[in-house]
Amino acid sequence: MWGSAIIGDVYDSPIIKSDNYTTKIIQELSQHPNFNFSSLPLEKSSGIYSSDEIKSHNFPENGDGWLKMAYGKDANDIIRMCRKMRRVDKNNRDEIDLIIQDVRTIKAMEVEATITNLTWSEGLEDIIKQMSLSDRSLKSLRKFGEARSSSLQKACQEFLKAHSVLTMLNEKDIWNTDDQINWSNAMRLRKDAKKMWRNTLHQIDKISKNDKNALIYVSEQLEKSGPLGSRELIRRGVESLHKSVSPKKLSKLIKMYGEELDVFQSDSRGLFMKMGTHGIIIKDVWAYAAGFLDADGSIFISERGEPRATFVATGERGRTQCESLHKALGCGRLVLNQRIHKNSIRSQHRLIYSSKNDLRQLLKGILPHLKMKSLQAKAVLKFIDEKDKVKKKELYQLVTYNNWKDDTKKANNLLTKWGIDADTIGGFGEEL
Repeated sequence: MWGSAIIGDVYDSPIIKSDNYTTKIIQELSQHPNFNFSSLPLEKSSGIYSSDEIKSHNFPENGDGWLKMAYGKDANDIIRMCRKMRRVDKNNRDEIDLIIQDVRTIKAMEVEATITNLTWSEGLEDIIKQMSLSDRSLKSLRKFGEARSSSLQKACQEFLKAHSVLTMLNEKDIWNTDDQINWSNAMRLRKDAKKMWRNTLHQIDKISKNDKNALIYVSEQLEKSGPLGSRELIRRGVESLHKSVSPKKLSKLIKMYGEELDVFQSDSRGLFMKMGTHGIIIKDVWAYAAGFLDADGSIFISERGEPRATFVATGERGRTQCESLHKALGCGRLVLNQRIHKNSIRSQHRLIYSSKNDLRQLLKGILPHLKMKSLQAKAVLKFIDEKDKVKKKELYQLVTYNNWKDDTKKANNLLTKWGIDADTIGGFGEEL
């Protein structure tokens, strides 16, 4: 199968006989009978799977392949592990060889699915397969294949022109001078087409070494520590980053090229995040939730006396933020894909906390990290278990006023409606 040619044959890492992680992965792969296809996000119609039977081609948002999503390793890495294991476990060489074959099959299916997902790939499938299709290129193709389609299509068309000329020339027994020139031009055109393809998929390769190293450092830090701002990244990397990289420059680099390393800007407090296979990498979920709520959320009590906390975000990145936080916290209610207004293309997403238990869990966890809404959080926590109706009314007024105090007109209207002044409201919060 052509897909097997994709897998490299350089396996020079030392053999680790007691590598439990390797053993675990290979044991998992040793089902069906040599590979567990059920872990892949495919719809199947029989027990024998081929590329013709793929009906759903779902990949993670960060562009990782199915093998990486299921096992944390790409095909190359898994095959390398299997070959090491085969050298050690000689009694099961045949079974391990079957596993390698199945991994290669899955890799070929990944390639087919990646190409099929492209809206512009029809008629260019064979040309795309002749371009650079390393694991890195496949990941970029899944992420940027549509956004950068014009340049990618142009590269394919240029390659096709060169391929047609070379095919025609190969059918000739004797070349004249013009044929030799055409061959030379076609070879150069094919080389340029591949270069255009690579440059389009990997724009980060065009920046300076210092800038690229800075982005790699950022990616590593965000994977290690979770969301961070540019100033904190600079502070942590004083000894690792080039002196020319300022917080402003770093922010610009991340915005322009960060997505190629699964790094993007959050809507909250100028933070930058790392996207993993299963969503945003969050190390300190309470600190992250607090920053998110301070910037793009609300803590309030309705006029009917219903306490709420809500996170709000827009667009696809916003959806990912809400989904990742919901998963990390393990509570709350997701409301996705709401229209901002009737004619809006952009969608709005909410993570809502309304039950008493969910609110307690959320507010107690984020309270030490809140900077702008700590008073509202304390008041709502007290409101949840308060039995005295007068106290509950005071807490409602405290929360509502503080949510609107930056809007002078609205705040004054509330005071007039309640028949009290700002000092009285301030007194309600002294006990908290």
